[in-house]
Amino acid sequence: MTDSVAGREPGAADAARHERLDALLNARVAPRLAELRAKQRWKRPLAAALGLGGPALAWLLMSTGEPLEIVFGLHALLLGPTGAWYLAHLYRKAARDVVTPVVCEAIDGLAHATDVRSGEIGRLHRALLVSRHNQHEIDDVFEGSHAGVAFLMMELTLSLRTTRRVRGKAGRPSRTETRTRTIFRGLFFMIATPRPIPVPILIRGRRWLFGTPWRLRDGDIKGMQRIDIPDEAFARRLSLWTSDWERAAEVITPAFAAVMARLAATAGRRGIDAAFDRDQFLLLLPRRGDQFKVGGLFRSVRRLRVDAHRLMDEILMVHRLIETLKGD
Repeated sequence: MTDSVAGREPGAADAARHERLDALLNARVAPRLAELRAKQRWKRPLAAALGLGGPALAWLLMSTGEPLEIVFGLHALLLGPTGAWYLAHLYRKAARDVVTPVVCEAIDGLAHATDVRSGEIGRLHRALLVSRHNQHEIDDVFEGSHAGVAFLMMELTLSLRTTRRVRGKAGRPSRTETRTRTIFRGLFFMIATPRPIPVPILIRGRRWLFGTPWRLRDGDIKGMQRIDIPDEAFARRLSLWTSDWERAAEVITPAFAAVMARLAATAGRRGIDAAFDRDQFLLLLPRRGDQFKVGGLFRSVRRLRVDAHRLMDEILMVHRLIETLKGD
């Protein structure tokens, strides 16, 4: 979702932010490129050795057929790529720590962190936006305000970890089996409402058999009923649930329904989910991968300028979202 979500090109304000970002990159990031190159110089060969050498060593050891060599080969197969990934992760973190503060300063009124109050996740349960999970991971949290509206945007992963006892076969002892299933991965937005919303309101994308495990079944939505509204584009992609339609109609106006339909249309097959939880508008946007990644161990540091401007565009999507919801 980019500025096209709001149906327009970036305005003069965003152009000025990008110009300010270029000036800050020249003044604050360019002097640190040598430091990042130095990190690449010693991490690259080690990561390559682990990533390629680990599987190669594993194949040599396991091809012998000896039990001990097979055990060592399995360890090499696991530890080699894992070590390479960890080195790449450390470098990306270092690059992010250099670039992200500059991007936030160019946008103004924005703070970045890598964790946030986990209690905010409880709003997703209360609003019936997500199914059962018992683990969550938060990364790249951006908090600020735009046009007088406070917001919070974060990368969020929700998982369900289950443990069960498996009975052994042929006299073997039972064992414990643990599985972790990803329920949701993507972006979570919290946008302050002008006034508290007195009734629960839930807007849901379609629940597919595969690919949308975070969405509850219709029968699990307690205390609310599905309401049909005369907007074909909305009904094609979304459903509306509330406990009091007369009061909810003050919020879900025809204009607002049209905005949500446009947002859902840009989000792809998995759609979006949203809810009003008292004083906050909540929005889930499923996405794969790291949305705010900066730099790469095997990428030139000169590409950080491109990454910085892409990162700014990604963050400014919440500005477009606020403007769209306000009808600007």
